[in-house]
Amino acid sequence: MPASIEGSLDSAYVAPNTFLMKRDIRKKIFKRYKEETLFDWAVFTNRTVVTDNERFNWHELGYLYGYAQVQSSSAIAYTAGTKVTIVLTADSHTENGTKSAGKDWDEVQLVINGTPVRGWVQSKDPSTPYAHSYVIKPIRQIDNITGGSLNALANLYVAFYSSAKADGTDQPTSMIRKPDLYYNYTKIVGTQFVADGSESANKAEVEVDGKPFYYLQGVEDAANKHNLDINFAFILGERWDGSLTDDNNAAKPVRTTAGIDSMLRDYGNPFPYSGTPDYSTLTGIEKILSRERAPDQLMMINGVNFDISLDTVIKGKLDYNGMNYSAFGTGDAKQRAVDFGFDSFRFSKRTYHKNVQDFMNYLPITGFSGSPYPDMSFLLPIDRVANPAPTGDADREMDTICVRYKENDKQNRYVKHWTRDVTITNKDQIEFNHLSEVGLQLAMLNQTIRVYAQ
Repeated sequence: MPASIEGSLDSAYVAPNTFLMKRDIRKKIFKRYKEETLFDWAVFTNRTVVTDNERFNWHELGYLYGYAQVQSSSAIAYTAGTKVTIVLTADSHTENGTKSAGKDWDEVQLVINGTPVRGWVQSKDPSTPYAHSYVIKPIRQIDNITGGSLNALANLYVAFYSSAKADGTDQPTSMIRKPDLYYNYTKIVGTQFVADGSESANKAEVEVDGKPFYYLQGVEDAANKHNLDINFAFILGERWDGSLTDDNNAAKPVRTTAGIDSMLRDYGNPFPYSGTPDYSTLTGIEKILSRERAPDQLMMINGVNFDISLDTVIKGKLDYNGMNYSAFGTGDAKQRAVDFGFDSFRFSKRTYHKNVQDFMNYLPITGFSGSPYPDMSFLLPIDRVANPAPTGDADREMDTICVRYKENDKQNRYVKHWTRDVTITNKDQIEFNHLSEVGLQLAMLNQTIRVYAQ
C-alpha cells in the first residue's frame, strides 16, 4: 500500500515514508529497535480496510442460544413439582429493556447447589422493561425447581436449551436473533522533526540489496516513533467517549482508538492467574476457547515475564509438528511468522502463535516497577468470519484483527508524509511531517482472553 507523498525527493534518498513501509530498509537503519510490531504485521498480511468515517462500526452475531440471570424467584409453595416465577436482572435485557432471552414453551436448565434441574416455560411476561418474568414448571414431578425457599434462585443463570410444545397447538413466538453492534474510532497521529539548515545536510548511507541509499540523521527516529506511536495505541489505547476536546483549538474533538487491552477488558474473557503461568494456565485458557468455540489458530501476545514462565514449562514438551500457518498469508507463511517473531506450538486441538512483545516491557511506558504488562497475555483469534451486516460483496467476510484507515479520492491518510523547507517557511530549516488516521478493529471478541496476574 503506497504512502501519500508530497515534495520532490531524489530516488537515492530514503524518505521517511519509506522507513514506514519498507521493512527491509528499516531493518538496516533502525538497528537499535526491533521491527516486529503488530502494526507492521497487520499491514504486511493485508489486514487493512478503508473507513469512510471517523467512527467505524462492525457487527457480530452473538450466541445462538440465549441465557439470563435471575434477579428474584417466588412460588406458591417451595416443594417438588411446584412451578416458580422468576424475574430477570436488568443486565439480562437488551433494546432498552424490551428484549430478553427465552420464550414460551422453552426448556430451561438451572444449576441449584451444583445439581442441574430442568423445567419448561409455561409463560413469559415481557411487559415490564428490564424486569421480564417467566413462569417455569418442573419437567419431572420429583424435581424441586423452586430452590426450596423464597429467592433461592437469585443470581443463578437460566439456560434456554430447547423447546417443546403440545400436539396440535400453534407455533411458539419468534426467536430473537440480532447482530451485536461494536464500534471504534480512527485517531489522528501526527509526528514532526525539524532539522536546521546545516544539520539537514548531514546524512548517513545504507546499502540495501546492493544499492546505495542515504537518509538524513534524526529523521529516522521521527519516522520510527510515528510507527511505534500507532503500535502503542493499538495496545494501550482507550476509546473516545465524546468528552475529550482540544480547548486551545476551538474545543475540537480529539478522537482516540480503543486498543487491545481496553477492548478485551470491556468485551473479552478475563483470566486472572496466581503465581507462575504453567500447564494449568494453558488448560484454563483452552477451556474458555472451547466454550466459546474459538478457531484453531490463536495469536498469543505475551509480556516478557509471562512468556519466560510459559517457555520454562512448555518448551520441548508440546507438539511442534505440522503447524498451521495459513493465518500469515500465502507463500512461505511459516517464514513470515518467524520474520515477525512468532513462535508457535500446539496445545489440545489449537495452534497458538505466541509473540513476546518488547513494547509490553518498555521502560518509559510499560516496563516501570508495578506495571502489569510484563505479566500479561492477550489471546485473539486469527480468522476470517462472516460479516452479518455486509454493505456489498467485498465485505461479506472480515478479519478478526484489522486496521481501519481513512482514504478518499484526494488523499490517503494511512501514512501521509510531506516536507517544508526555506522556500515555504523562509527559515533555514527543513520540516519532516508524518500523519496517519487509523483505528483498530477486533472481531469475535467473545473468543478473546485477557490474561493477567492477580
